[in-house]
Amino acid sequence: MLCTSSFLCETPIKYAETITGPSHSTLVDWYNMCREVCTKVIEKKGQMLGTAEPIQTDEARFAGKRKYNCGRLLQGNRAPKSEDSDALLENNRNHGRRIDGPWVFGLKQGLDCRYFFVNRSDKETLVPIITRECAQGSVIHSDEWPAYSTSKSLGFIHSTVNHQESYVNPASGTNTQGIEHSWLDAKIKILRKMRGTTELLLQSHLNKYCYRVMRKHSPNLLIDFLNDVKSVYR
Repeated sequence: MLCTSSFLCETPIKYAETITGPSHSTLVDWYNMCREVCTKVIEKKGQMLGTAEPIQTDEARFAGKRKYNCGRLLQGNRAPKSEDSDALLENNRNHGRRIDGPWVFGLKQGLDCRYFFVNRSDKETLVPIITRECAQGSVIHSDEWPAYSTSKSLGFIHSTVNHQESYVNPASGTNTQGIEHSWLDAKIKILRKMRGTTELLLQSHLNKYCYRVMRKHSPNLLIDFLNDVKSVYR
């Protein structure tokens, strides 16, 4: 129970060792199992229905810079091919390259957020996720990234905001501020506090983040998590 509580409290493994007693490898396995539960719960969700509240979509790079031009933020990461993968990105001292992280595509509606590690942020990659996760007829808000251009033809009510002009579309009120704030929160948790992760484990950490958002107002997170364990493994 202590190991599960440590996981839910987001206690780093090296500190959890001194509290709970199990070895480092045992705690790593336990945390991995707990993230698997989070993943199963997120995957069992039905389609998002954007009616009274629109579904916000956005894509982001989980990337960072080398501090003092040393070390890597996403250990073991290989930059995926993308529209801008060939661009030379330099840090403020104009030497060395910025470390490219993977693309993450997200959908958010209130406390329901779903984030996906993707190799590219093009239409062929993002549209199948939208059609799978969102019910037809849903209202979708996004920026003007070309990958979203076919949303109306697929049965969605699609509205955009041009971020070069404003954060909120003055005519329609369309915005993506909810998901952009969530990106910042997710990056702080995964990139800064955890000091990054590998591509192999990134999706499970994204699912854990989405689970925590879903259970944000839970009166007893531990009890809810144990009930989720029962529902996943029964």
